[in-house]
Amino acid sequence: MRGWIVGLVSAVLLVIAVGVTIVVALTASGDGTAIVDLEVGECFDLPDDDAGDDDLRTVDVVDCSDPHLAEVVSDGVLNPDDAPYPDDDELFDLVERSCRAASVVESEAFGLLPIAPTPELWASFEGRFLCVAIPFGGQPVTGSIVSG
Repeated sequence: MRGWIVGLVSAVLLVIAVGVTIVVALTASGDGTAIVDLEVGECFDLPDDDAGDDDLRTVDVVDCSDPHLAEVVSDGVLNPDDAPYPDDDELFDLVERSCRAASVVESEAFGLLPIAPTPELWASFEGRFLCVAIPFGGQPVTGSIVSG
């Protein structure tokens, strides 16, 4: 189980390293909290099971004082004026640049994971995106990056 989490976090960090943004389905399904409902400062763990689905839809929110693998460090909207959904390259670039500009992560112990909206949720959530800090090495951390 722990090896799966470390492997998943390592894979996510590899995605960050090559500058690719993850597009997730921001809809609720199953147990947990929908990604779209997360707020800045909330900490969470990744799902325990691998459903074989590439979309991360829900996560388990935990108190930041408890061990966790991720924290929402900033968010924003890319579509306040009902613009059309951009192509993937443009979307990834917009979200990644927005996350880096708004980042409160100053520690080299964390990577920054931009999470972009799907085309289905672009209009209904104004293109809301999240910027998530994940510890390098895949080891859980305690405490909040946002609130110190």
